Amino acid sequence: MSRYAIRAVAPSGEIHHFSREATTENEVALKVLREGLTPISIVQRDGGLVDFLNRPIALGTRQRVGDVALFCEQMGTMTASGLTVEQALRVISKQRIERDTTKTALRLLPRIQTGMSLSAALAAEPGLPPYLPGMIRAAETGGKLSEGLADAGRYMQRQASTRNGLLNALAYPAVVLITVVIALALVLIIVIPSFEPIFAGEEHQLPAITRAVLWLSNLAIHHLLNVSLFTAGTMLMGGAMLYQFPTLRHWIHQRISRLRPMQLAVQLDVSRVLGVMGMLFRSGVEVSEAVALAARAAASGRLRTALEGASRQLREGVSISAALGSVAAIPDDTRALIEVGEHTGELGVTTLRAAQLLESDTSYQIGRLVALANPIAIAFLGVAVGLVVGGVMLGILSINQLALRS
Repeated sequence: MSRYAIRAVAPSGEIHHFSREATTENEVALKVLREGLTPISIVQRDGGLVDFLNRPIALGTRQRVGDVALFCEQMGTMTASGLTVEQALRVISKQRIERDTTKTALRLLPRIQTGMSLSAALAAEPGLPPYLPGMIRAAETGGKLSEGLADAGRYMQRQASTRNGLLNALAYPAVVLITVVIALALVLIIVIPSFEPIFAGEEHQLPAITRAVLWLSNLAIHHLLNVSLFTAGTMLMGGAMLYQFPTLRHWIHQRISRLRPMQLAVQLDVSRVLGVMGMLFRSGVEVSEAVALAARAAASGRLRTALEGASRQLREGVSISAALGSVAAIPDDTRALIEVGEHTGELGVTTLRAAQLLESDTSYQIGRLVALANPIAIAFLGVAVGLVVGGVMLGILSINQLALRS
């Protein structure tokens, strides 16, 4: 499959830039039309550096998951109480204009008034989770829009809570590391230069650690800008090389993916995808379509590609357990639980349960790693400051010993 860059116009006149994967340009056009948009241009991406630089710049378009969850829960509650989608959007649009949910409702309302379904209107909305329109479309088809909105809201709220918990746990070691950098910069730029006159003329007789501290101080004072520019340029060139040479990118990805933190990140991504897949199964979405829609929730491009391949296998008549067996990122015990659901006719419920178990286990393991990060960060702070101070003190002692000998 190839990836296409699409420029499309919504019924309200809004211009949207996004990408889709398909086998042909005609297939892309049909997908865009089914989402309620009119394609203006469809360009196949070749994956090269020039293609990357030619992409339109879009900053800040992604909406926060917590805000989208709140919007879905509000819509689900109001439609369950008897309000139409248009009436519910009118109510939300009258809330404080600073809220993202209010802005979303104001953008969706004109589309609904032109006769678009809620799922089509959501598909034309930039920054939403790509799997959300498919979930709402399935709920509309089954006549369970309120339940579908509520389920989507609860699921995204749980995802937001998990993400916020991990970010909060990582905040302390991050603050410690930032403190280390600031403390070292102050010592090297302000404190160490005051000791340089003591060592003047005797640099060759100083301990190696003292000479290293003096060299770092000189580098920080006189060459900080050059070092920063060199580092930034090296990172940009490295990123360009990775983007230009897929083989090199694949080799580095294989090495990094063996690290335990990366494995846990992939498992967390898998749990998120399976959660979406389970809700789609439970809503009555056809299995191959549900897998294809759930693939859009994957943060990893490799996982997304593997799931799209599994979706094609399902359309060819392969069982769900066999199709998911081709996705190496899904753990064996998780796949076995989904297979049980396939045989018992409870595929949606079982897939959701498998996703929850995988998420709980992965979050527990990540918590253990983060708990280790706190003392490691403190130890790093102590070692870094100790090396700098020790280097200065050793230099002073060596100068004193030389003076006594003379």
